[in-house]
Amino acid sequence: MLVGLKELLNQCKKNKTAIPAFNVYNLETILAVNQAANHLNSPVIFSFGESYLDDVPIDLIALNVRFLAEQSPQSMVLHLDHAKNLSTITRAIDCGFTSVMYDGSHLSIEENIKNTRAVVEIARDARVSVEGELGYMNPEDGSYYDEPGNPDHSQFTRPELALKYVTETGVDALAIAIGNAHGLYQGVPHLDFSVLAEIAALTDKPQVLHGCSGIPAEQIKKAINLGICKINVNTELALGAVESIRQSIKMSPEVNSLRYEKLIRQTKADLVLLIEKYLKLTSN
Repeated sequence: MLVGLKELLNQCKKNKTAIPAFNVYNLETILAVNQAANHLNSPVIFSFGESYLDDVPIDLIALNVRFLAEQSPQSMVLHLDHAKNLSTITRAIDCGFTSVMYDGSHLSIEENIKNTRAVVEIARDARVSVEGELGYMNPEDGSYYDEPGNPDHSQFTRPELALKYVTETGVDALAIAIGNAHGLYQGVPHLDFSVLAEIAALTDKPQVLHGCSGIPAEQIKKAINLGICKINVNTELALGAVESIRQSIKMSPEVNSLRYEKLIRQTKADLVLLIEKYLKLTSN
């Protein structure tokens, strides 16, 4: 069943657990997330990014996820990820998304608050949850990250601004920057847990950690214990699918013996295993 993000994350905050948000780009990734969630009897978040709009119609994504969610006893969220345009947000709400993220992290704090508050007002009327972001991370495609082993702390979310942001916007969840990054980490990431703990102490909102592909499991678990209620997983699935395809081609004795439908089945099966890994990691 489809639910809003707010109710799930508030429950996670109470239980010190988290829910992974998996980026989906097509029917195969949607089916993989759905299969893993139902197999483990786990709530899950389908996340569709604004950057994918040129690849697949947002209405089609909504139709597929809503159909599967209606057949499932699990709580499922249809979430719009990293939207910077109000037109995308209103379109997502109109076609049935139950959660939206406005990304104003590249703006001044004043402009970010102003725009986020406008999104919250629109979403509230439709009973849709809103995630905001404060603190700068590298671009969503993972193309740039300054000295990943020693990130620029000046770009981290400032706790006092986090309090100001959530108070003045009314968001349901806050994505923060504490050393996490989009894309591949060039070295072992080191999250600043002191910043996370201070933000959690100042605000009563569930915290969100983006860029979780590649963060060691023990760091993710510690972050959850300190207040992270949602983690975003994208890169590991995207690269995992490509590696699955490579292996299928490599193992095929003849080029003509590997048909597209067989390739899809194997790739989806491999994605299900990756998704289940994160569902297990965040549930206890």
